[in-house]
Amino acid sequence: MRYTWLTIIALLFGTHAWAAAPLTIDEAVREALEKSPRIHEQIAYRDAAALGRKAARADFFPRLSGAYAYHNLSESPFVNINGNQVTTNSQDQHHWEVTLSQPIFAGWAISARHRIAQLGLSTRELELQQTRQMIILNVRQRCYDLLMAEKTLAVARSSTAALAAHEADVRKFYENGLGPLNDLLKAQVARGDALLRQHRAEANVSQVRTALCLLLGRDLDQSIEIRDMQTGTAPVPDLDRLIDQALTARPEVALLAQAIQSKVRQQQLARSDYYPQIELTGKYQQDGDDPGARNNDYSNQYNASIGLQARWTVFTFGKTRARSAQAAAEKRALEQALTTTRDDIRLQVVRARLDLDVALRNIETTTTALTQAQEHWRITNLLYQQQLTTSTQVLDARSFLDRAQSAFHEAHYGYGAALAQVQWAIGTSSPAR
Repeated sequence: MRYTWLTIIALLFGTHAWAAAPLTIDEAVREALEKSPRIHEQIAYRDAAALGRKAARADFFPRLSGAYAYHNLSESPFVNINGNQVTTNSQDQHHWEVTLSQPIFAGWAISARHRIAQLGLSTRELELQQTRQMIILNVRQRCYDLLMAEKTLAVARSSTAALAAHEADVRKFYENGLGPLNDLLKAQVARGDALLRQHRAEANVSQVRTALCLLLGRDLDQSIEIRDMQTGTAPVPDLDRLIDQALTARPEVALLAQAIQSKVRQQQLARSDYYPQIELTGKYQQDGDDPGARNNDYSNQYNASIGLQARWTVFTFGKTRARSAQAAAEKRALEQALTTTRDDIRLQVVRARLDLDVALRNIETTTTALTQAQEHWRITNLLYQQQLTTSTQVLDARSFLDRAQSAFHEAHYGYGAALAQVQWAIGTSSPAR
């Protein structure tokens, strides 16, 4: 029994450890892609578009239909022949038929509808890709936000502890008559202010963690940790190459290009009304006085036919021309939207590259500043403990160190966020396998 309880406890602790294991950013991205309702929404739309393409393709093939009719006449129909009434049919008339129809020519309307359906499916696939890229960007940014919030909280806690220690030093000097009351009051105010910053930092961590849980499809109260992995730096890529890649890979460009093609096909579909609709039909029918139309005493019980039918609408008060012109106008609008989108993408790439360049330079600057601030704090604190400087200098040194630590972490995590923004801007966002 003792071993059984030990096993259960080990399993419980093992399960807890597994559930609380920190995620890498790429693992968080993959989890979000698996659970995101926006992804599943786009997948459903894509499946619907695939069925729409299948339905449009069916118009190329023959259609089989059937019909059944029953009539009960008050009197049997007859004709007069030399003054004699000759019955020509029964009072109960049953008719059924089976028709096979094959479109021969529809003014290219069938092919246009099929191509529009194909473009609709491609559009849904591009929208799915666009949604995936946006979710990847959002998750990566939220992960860096969480890491930054946790570092900010760590800086705030360290500052609170350091200022509490400094307050103890000031109190000791004051109680021994070696320092004024004003220094003690300033130290107490500084410690209280640091504690307020710590409380705000704790709330910010909870808020960012909640937002990340929502993106990952987790419960709001579920704990989540992101593994702190420093992003390696690399030289900033050439701007022209990034812009060319973005204009090629961004789904927004392909979406508008396909929308323009769709409008071309809609013009073709509208103009199909200028042409005749030709259809080959084959029919088998039976007529009789019983429900199965198997008995007929007046004419042939069954018959079959094959024929060619043409329909041509020659005048619609300008409807066909208006529909074609409407599609042409919408095509011109989409062409202008494509130009605007290309310009927007260029601007997004330029901004993302500039942000990445700034973040890269900030890493070196803040690393040097942090080393200097740490040494300044160490020296100033030691000097105060030997009564060689003032409490104000200690508080200033701690403020410098807090800002330097925050700037250091902002630079490193800002570089990761800027890199994610560049990857999104050029259309290459994807989690590592």
